[in-house]
Amino acid sequence: MKSFSSLILISLLFAACQSKDGTSSNSTMTDTTKYAYTLKKSYDWKMNLDPNNLQVALNALKAFENLDTTTLQKFVADSIWLHVDGYKFKGTKNQFIKEAQHEMDKYKSIKINMDDMESVISKDKTEEWVSLWYDQISTLKDGKIDTMSVYNDIKIKNNKVAVWSEYVQHPMKK
Repeated sequence: MKSFSSLILISLLFAACQSKDGTSSNSTMTDTTKYAYTLKKSYDWKMNLDPNNLQVALNALKAFENLDTTTLQKFVADSIWLHVDGYKFKGTKNQFIKEAQHEMDKYKSIKINMDDMESVISKDKTEEWVSLWYDQISTLKDGKIDTMSVYNDIKIKNNKVAVWSEYVQHPMKK
């Protein structure tokens, strides 16, 4: 009876592993969905399993949280684009660090509570980005406190931050 039960169990497992339409489970499906928009170029993103880009982005953000431009400059490319809450900057690392120091001088402290993070790379390896979702609590030197939800898209090029786009949502007033 045990061997008969084992045979039935093995048959059920084998049947469960088979593709329902009789095709191989390794076959690729073509997406025939009609979308409202088309892309000029598809990057065919995939998760980047190499932790280096995520480390670079997180270390740059940690330096910002610590109000530390000396450490921040170690993670910034020779030229950088910054897009932050209505402000745009494009320039050299040294110009960026001066701008960052000017901005950091307004703060007494910054606290970041990370919600999620993801590192992606295009299939052709021409684009590498890290996305970060977090809440930021900033205390200005005059004592005012600002809390906001933040989404960052950070382009990593040659192990440095080349583009830093930040999107901010302030909580609704009650």
